[in-house]
Amino acid sequence: MESVYNSKTEELSIEVFVVDNASIDGSNEMVRSDFKNVHLIANEENVGFSVANNQAIRVAQGKHVLILNPDTVLQEDTLRICFAYMETHQEVGALGVKMIDGSGHFLPESKRALPTVWNSFAKLTGLAALFPSSKIFNGYALGHLSEDENHSIEVLCGAFMFVRKSAIDRVGMFDERFFMYGEDIDWSRRIIEGGFKIHYVSNTAIIHYKGESTKKSSLSYVKTFYNAMALYVEKHYTGRKGKWFAKLLHLGISLRAMISGLKRLVIQLIHPILDGILIGIALKGFSYLWAEFYFKNPNYYEGSSINWNIGGYALIWAFVFWFIGYYKKPSIRKRLMGVLSGVVCILILYALLPDEFRSSRLIILAGTMISLIITSVTSLLINRTSNTEKSKNILIVADVGIAATIQEAIQKAGVKSNILGIVNPVEGAEKELDYLNDLSELGPLAKVLKADEIIFSSESLPMKEIMKQMMILDTKLSFKIAGDDSLSILGSNSKNTSGELYNVNIQYNLADGYYQHVKRIFDFSMSVLLLIISPILLFLNSFKLVMLYKNIFATMLGIQTWVGYNGGIKSYQNLPELSQGVIPIPVGEKDDNQVENMYYARDYSVWKDLEVLFKNLNRLTS
Repeated sequence: MESVYNSKTEELSIEVFVVDNASIDGSNEMVRSDFKNVHLIANEENVGFSVANNQAIRVAQGKHVLILNPDTVLQEDTLRICFAYMETHQEVGALGVKMIDGSGHFLPESKRALPTVWNSFAKLTGLAALFPSSKIFNGYALGHLSEDENHSIEVLCGAFMFVRKSAIDRVGMFDERFFMYGEDIDWSRRIIEGGFKIHYVSNTAIIHYKGESTKKSSLSYVKTFYNAMALYVEKHYTGRKGKWFAKLLHLGISLRAMISGLKRLVIQLIHPILDGILIGIALKGFSYLWAEFYFKNPNYYEGSSINWNIGGYALIWAFVFWFIGYYKKPSIRKRLMGVLSGVVCILILYALLPDEFRSSRLIILAGTMISLIITSVTSLLINRTSNTEKSKNILIVADVGIAATIQEAIQKAGVKSNILGIVNPVEGAEKELDYLNDLSELGPLAKVLKADEIIFSSESLPMKEIMKQMMILDTKLSFKIAGDDSLSILGSNSKNTSGELYNVNIQYNLADGYYQHVKRIFDFSMSVLLLIISPILLFLNSFKLVMLYKNIFATMLGIQTWVGYNGGIKSYQNLPELSQGVIPIPVGEKDDNQVENMYYARDYSVWKDLEVLFKNLNRLTS
């Protein structure tokens, strides 16, 4: 919003509407106190993108309407350039501009064609990504058209749509059947069918941070997007063509879901598999050395079950470490707990084995030390290569006084950082002791000092210059922008990562990998327990045998969760992703699903799930 009010609009008269879809982060209060000229429409529930924008369009008085996402930043001249372009191109009903992500990369959704069976197939199968400049394979993103030239296009991105009001009067507003995704494609199509053109304008740019609540690799996103596209196909394609398009979308969601699941599984298992293999190799090496130096016979264990024992021990230790959540949130306490728990499990198994299958207890003792050492080393190496815990090397581009406020905001936010210094926002300025150098040397400075991140002050530097620097600097850098009050700093490394905001945020337990792991273990454990006592549960659940066992096995496999959000997608749209719940969390007296879901995600504990589950043993077939 700051960038809208910082726009150069001397000759223009603008009115700003903010439609709030029942946010719970204090946004309404912030708008009322800091932007008193804004027309705030505060909805009591999340009515979706289309309905919310239509609420503002109905009362807007301007000659043009700009649909703008809250996760965008405008250049100072963007509004003026768009208005002037529309004035000189009366045939244009709507236009879009160049969009870049938080690392300065051009976003291909800035210019698109209408979806067809072929270009949708090319996008879903990855052909578009393999041939980004191909007219044939990347026709949907118009990859063959230069991002630095103006073009006539077919589809705008909903993040920025500058639309002529007379075009809206002719073709209508957003189709409110689209809750999220697809509404921009449908509206663009109707604008063209209404006799207007749509243009892409390249001589101004905006930053578009990733603002969706779900990552695009997630199954939740795929399902929501599929439903929107299915509605679009049903509306605009009929007959055989529509059937083929629908089949393609079904194939797309299946492939994306499978890839997403495999990717998550691989990421989760890499560390435990590595530890298991290393523990097994080390134990094998120890057994060989023990046979060589103690028994004076390197083949002493040949013909015994030692290899099976070693493999089993390594597997047990790796599994125990995974089960207790060590790989989600490594700590010395959990490492010791995993080692000791593994020893207990192995000794129990050892006691149950026949004598001929028992290995030397010295192997178990050695495995205890080996597992402790190996997990310590692998965690150290993985943490060193991970950027999540790394202290960021930060350069600040701002006036000295503003830079001090930015540093204070970073410190209060608890960000691990190393402030490398301040860069003068004026190119060619005389050297001063307070500055490392001026803006013209920002690139070389960042390289020499090995900067990870650059924070620009929009109070010290125009947004147009900030975006220019983002597009020309090293792509490995991340960028953030400090607002005019320098109390909040927004940024993102790409369109696929949520924007980081260096100020007070709601921290959701369910967004933490550790709690996600705990919830998964709870679901699996309870599924096993409920399977054992299922004869009793059948009586409590009116003998709905098929549904009971379906829910038990689906939850055991992670397709469902025993306790989930309450209400429809609108009530948990902005919360950490969860599988479909068998039992929804109970709603309080106010019957406010969204608030209850927020509290559940924020304060999640396994005891809450346990309480809800055992109070609802008669609802396991829901």
